[in-house]
Amino acid sequence: MHHNAARLGLLAVAGFAPALIAQEAPDTRTVTHTYVQLSFEQRYDDLRELYAEDAVFFDPTGDVFQGRVAEGPVQGAEQIIALQKGWGITTSWFDIQAMFTVGEYSLYRGILTVAFEGSDAETAIPFITVLRATDGRVTERLDFGEYIQSFGLGDEFDETTASTQEIADRYLQAYLQKDIETQAELVASDVTYQDPTSKVFGPPSGELYEGVEQLMDRRKQIYANLVDFELEVEQSFVANHHAVYMGTVRYSVPRGTSFAQPAVIVIEVRDGLVTRQWDFVDYTVGPVGS
Repeated sequence: MHHNAARLGLLAVAGFAPALIAQEAPDTRTVTHTYVQLSFEQRYDDLRELYAEDAVFFDPTGDVFQGRVAEGPVQGAEQIIALQKGWGITTSWFDIQAMFTVGEYSLYRGILTVAFEGSDAETAIPFITVLRATDGRVTERLDFGEYIQSFGLGDEFDETTASTQEIADRYLQAYLQKDIETQAELVASDVTYQDPTSKVFGPPSGELYEGVEQLMDRRKQIYANLVDFELEVEQSFVANHHAVYMGTVRYSVPRGTSFAQPAVIVIEVRDGLVTRQWDFVDYTVGPVGS
C-alpha cells in the first residue's frame, strides 16, 4: 500500500492547478486524499477522525450483493466503519486513473483490486468513489463499481444489464441532443437528478430535482445557455441497474466560450425507465484555449 500513498501524492502535486471557482478545494483535496489512503489500507479505525458524525455512505451498484450495503444508504460514522470492517478485505490497491476536486467534492476513478479473508485471489473492479468534505470532515461517500463481471456473479443479471444499457444509451443521447420530449418519455414519474459538483455555482445549481416536471424545467433552463453539448466517452460500464459513462463533457455558451471538462454520468434504470441520474463534472477546468 505504500505505492498507493505515493501515487496519491503524485496526483496531488502534478495533476491540479489551483481551483478557479471553489475556495474549499485545497482543503477538500487534503481530506479526501488522506481518506482514500487510509480507507484502501484498511485503516478503518483511523478514519474515525475524518468522518463527520452524521456521515453517509451509499453504493447504489451494491444492490447485487446481499447484506447491509444492498439496503440503501448507511448513516453515522460508527455504522460506516463497522460496515467497512465487515467487508473482510485483507488487501486492496486502487489504481487511480483519473480524479478531480471541485468545491466540496473529490471524484476518483480507476481499478480497485481487492482480496478477501480466506482467499489469496485478487479481484480487479472498475470503480469510482465520490467524497464530499465539509469543514475538514468527510460527510458523504458515494461508490459505483462494476461488480457483476468482476466477481463472476453469473447470468442472473445479464438480462437486466442489457435492458439498462439500451435505455441508458437512448436517454444519454437524448440528454446530449437536448431532446426534452424523448427524455420525458424515458424517465419514471418519480425520477431524480443531481449534479452535486455544480454546487460551486450556488443555488439552484447542485440541488436535487425530483419528478419529471422539475427535471424537464431545469433542463430547459440549462439548454437555454448551451450552444453545443456532447460527452466524449473514454470508458464505460453497465451492470444490473446502472450505466456509468466516464470521459470529457464538451459544451459552448452563447457568448462563444467553449469548455472541455472531465465528467462522469451515472444513469439508473428500473422497469424500463430511468429512475435516477447523477452528473459529476470538473468545473474548475477553464475555457478551451485559456
